[in-house]
Amino acid sequence: MLYQRKIEDKALLAAKLDLQVRNARFSSVGVHLIGVAAMMALLWFQLPQNLILTAAGTMVAVLLVRTLRMTQAQHKDWAHRYPVRLLWEMTVGALVTGMLWSGAIFWLDGYLPDQWFYVAVLIAAFIAIVAVSVMTIVLQLYLAYLFSTLVPMASWLAFHYDARPYNLIIAAVMTGLAVILSLIGGWMSRSFAELVKVNLERTAMAQDLSDLTASLRVRNLQLQEARKQLSEMATVDELTGLRNRRAVNRLLDVELARSKRSGVPIGLVMIDVDHFKLYNDTYGHPDGDEVLQQLAEVLMSVTSRAGEMAARMGGEEFILVLPGSTQNKALNSAEMIRERFNALQIPHKTSLTAEFVTVSQGVLSCVPNLETRGEALISAVDKALYESKQRGRNAISLSTYVP
Repeated sequence: MLYQRKIEDKALLAAKLDLQVRNARFSSVGVHLIGVAAMMALLWFQLPQNLILTAAGTMVAVLLVRTLRMTQAQHKDWAHRYPVRLLWEMTVGALVTGMLWSGAIFWLDGYLPDQWFYVAVLIAAFIAIVAVSVMTIVLQLYLAYLFSTLVPMASWLAFHYDARPYNLIIAAVMTGLAVILSLIGGWMSRSFAELVKVNLERTAMAQDLSDLTASLRVRNLQLQEARKQLSEMATVDELTGLRNRRAVNRLLDVELARSKRSGVPIGLVMIDVDHFKLYNDTYGHPDGDEVLQQLAEVLMSVTSRAGEMAARMGGEEFILVLPGSTQNKALNSAEMIRERFNALQIPHKTSLTAEFVTVSQGVLSCVPNLETRGEALISAVDKALYESKQRGRNAISLSTYVP
């Protein structure tokens, strides 16, 4: 599917005016200055020099004003800010310039002999021909100039067809020339318009692609953040904020591989809240949730070293993963958990173990071999936990598992 962007007429006009102002303000004025110089050379010995200088000065002054206004328009970006106003101002400038040339021909008709008069007409016509190459970016400007020079001159010559021998012929030639130049100007203006339109479409396409790229970049960052959040949600227990069983399995795979390479031990502590079902039945599930949250805070306080992780396996069962932990360190961690949790003195009047909520724990520490699996370690530490329950709960049991 091809990219297509509709360019508004106002935007196209603004771009054409900007191109006209930037590229043609000096060249169009230069064409007229050449014409003024040629006319002065022609008339210098034919007319009083003060008249010649006055006429030339008037034309130069008008051209200077037009140049200054177009320069100001470029610096202040009037083409894009006030395109319609600038178009009419430039049109008036073209009309005034054209009328000065045609008026000069009317004036010279009363002073010059035939051959010099026709040379002056030829100079004015030549300027109109050359101007087609520099004034047709905006066709209205060229037509304004053309129909204020050639058309009035042709009409004047036709009206005074008997004043000079070739007036009628030159009038017909100039009329035909005006038609031809109008057609050429229209073709050139359309060509310029197509070029400007293509450039605007490319600019718009580049801007749209830039905006799309920026939007996609933002969306990609949003998707990455959402994926990160989803990943976090997939491995975080909603109630306690600890990691869940999935995260434990991932971490165990990583730490087991590291332990196998380095030969350092890995420790696990499995924790279970004693008589938790009785607690929920007595105090209600909201209070039971608070017990689990308080236990989670205790576990977080114990896992302070890099790589250690506390997780909720499900229900009232929790686990600590302690990379690099020997049996003594793992037992010390379990003892810290028991002391800190018991210090909370959470009442449990239906407990068969104590008057407050207690936990049972299983501890494991080993150096895995190449065949050791994470499931085997979890199963072994779970058996140690079961042994603590068999011993009356609120106890810590060390697993005898050897890979």
